[in-house]
Amino acid sequence: MTPAPRLRVAAYAREHRRAFLELCAASQWTHEHLDWFSLGQWLDQERGMLFLAWQGAELLGYIGLSQPVAGCAWIRLLGIRDGLMPGRTIAELWQRAEEHCRHLTVERVACLMVTNWLASYLQRCGFAPADDVITLRHIGCRPAVKPSAPTQLRSAEPEDLPAIAKVDRLAFAPLWRLSAPEIWQAMRMNTLARVALINGKAVAYQIGALHDDIGHLARLAVHPAYQGKGIGAALLHDFLRECQRLPVQTISVNTQRSNAPSQRLYERFGFFRDNNDRELWAKRIA
Repeated sequence: MTPAPRLRVAAYAREHRRAFLELCAASQWTHEHLDWFSLGQWLDQERGMLFLAWQGAELLGYIGLSQPVAGCAWIRLLGIRDGLMPGRTIAELWQRAEEHCRHLTVERVACLMVTNWLASYLQRCGFAPADDVITLRHIGCRPAVKPSAPTQLRSAEPEDLPAIAKVDRLAFAPLWRLSAPEIWQAMRMNTLARVALINGKAVAYQIGALHDDIGHLARLAVHPAYQGKGIGAALLHDFLRECQRLPVQTISVNTQRSNAPSQRLYERFGFFRDNNDRELWAKRIA
């Protein structure tokens, strides 16, 4: 039996754009978790973190990782040509991506399971379940009594980005932190971005999306030194009040199963679990 030709895994280059986009559009075996970026925007931003697997002149698969933040990166894109050596292709793509992660001293890589076919292949690459991202929903728009908090709320402005990025870095564990470009993209793509100020200093922020009668609270963070003072509740109340004004009928928010304080805050305001959970898989890089 003639052995299959070797796969060649190489970094994405501009001349590969057409072949890559055609495979993304044609394949049924794809994973895409880009948050607020379109595929084209992500592709232009994440140069050097996208790898392609070739067999001769045919593109068989790809893997794309986010730029690392605090030693952590995410698998944002992964796809293979339908039915062609999925196990081998994914294994070789991950091997090349893992080498790159070691070079960048990435300590942990995560993947949110937004597709149902990927888990078994990532398990063979050393990934394992690490947490769940859960969804809570709020039906109707009657916010709880406005909390009293020593803060002023206003719309976030571009010049607030450094302070917002600092709050995000301090408020979240490394795996869940966003880079400043990611925060800026979230602010640009969503409807409502607010900061909470104490003595003129931004100590918390929230970003929310409002579309027709549906709302989504995309991000809420409070500086650790100001947590427990009702500031997060004030931002959440403000978001719900804006939803009520439109009016928005259904509001969603995501958090981690392991983040009990976050869940308690949302439940105080009438959010409930809808059991639309997504597994988070991760691997530590030696």
